[in-house]
Amino acid sequence: MRKLLVISVMALLVGASSIWLMQRDSGYILLSINDVTVEMTAWVGLLLYLCVTGITVWLILLFKWLSQAGGFRHWWSTRNRMRHLNKTAQGLILFADHDWEKARQLLVDSAAQSSMPDVNLLFAARAAAENHQIDDARDLLERLRETQPRATLLADKAFAEILLGEENFTQAIQFLLPIAEKKPNDRGVLRLLADLYYLTEDWSSLQKILADLRRFNALNSTDLDLLEIDVYTNLLRSFKLNFDFTAQEKIDQVGELWELIPKKLRKNHDIMCGYFDALQLVNDNDKLVMLLAKSINSQWNTELVRRLGEATSSVPEKQLLMTEKWLIKNPQDIALLTALGNICCQAKFWGKAKDYFTSAVALQPSPYIYLKLSEVLVEMGDLTGSNDSCKRGLLLGIETQFNQD
Repeated sequence: MRKLLVISVMALLVGASSIWLMQRDSGYILLSINDVTVEMTAWVGLLLYLCVTGITVWLILLFKWLSQAGGFRHWWSTRNRMRHLNKTAQGLILFADHDWEKARQLLVDSAAQSSMPDVNLLFAARAAAENHQIDDARDLLERLRETQPRATLLADKAFAEILLGEENFTQAIQFLLPIAEKKPNDRGVLRLLADLYYLTEDWSSLQKILADLRRFNALNSTDLDLLEIDVYTNLLRSFKLNFDFTAQEKIDQVGELWELIPKKLRKNHDIMCGYFDALQLVNDNDKLVMLLAKSINSQWNTELVRRLGEATSSVPEKQLLMTEKWLIKNPQDIALLTALGNICCQAKFWGKAKDYFTSAVALQPSPYIYLKLSEVLVEMGDLTGSNDSCKRGLLLGIETQFNQD
């Protein structure tokens, strides 16, 4: 407040002094140019001079500002940047619309002036690849590596993905493995490796990176759980015998494979079926029967019941007693009746086998059950009944096929 008062007083003093001076001796200025004469007081001339000088200085400063950091230069650079940004945005929209050629052109044209040149070149390369211009895609990614060294890994992953899309798996694995060694914790590289191993059905290699996929959150938990089930199921299904091994060594092979599978997955139906198939392949039938029975007791499953009926046991009588107990709760289960018939055939209990197959075919006729019943009737010496059963099964099979067609 005091400061404002002092300034006001000084302004009044200066103004009063100026008026006093102008009244005391105003003086005059005379300007004559050709026939034009201009006369004014000295004070008006001084005021005019100050105004002209001020305007001139302001115009100089304005021109300097327009021609340098701000103003026109700033407006021009902003205009160019927005124009290229609009091109980039339009190119990305065309990319999303699958207009590969136009997208590539716009993205490449605006890359040099873009504020995101790595985005331009990356998506331009992807557009070229989608348009099957692999050489152009390779050149664009090489340009990205040269102009944006920090985007080298991004360019490498993009090229590996292009190779996968072209199903060039041999070159893809040669390209990806060195990158994976340098960047073992990169989620993008891990996902690409997982895709590569899955597409080439290299289940063993894929199983080895499952832990890294989970540790570095390369996939969400739901997808990873499904992938684990898929991997272990296919590992079991693709199991092949080594004929140079002894019988026990073959059984040990299956045991080692089973130990690879996490305990939380061992109750999965597909994995269990794969394991049972592997046990059957190495003729470890007694263990197979025991595990099948244990699984069925834990949770009823008609597929496992069917497998139990087809499994060969060294003691089919014991297997029969165990299986017949399930009839109390499942007296009309077709899979159980068929399995009991098969087990009776192993034990050569032809009469009981006939009864079980007859009950099954009465509930739900099928060519398979008619065939099994025919075989049992042959063993019992009833050739007429066997022929009749074969005939019924054949007619049912033809009718079923006709209905499907």
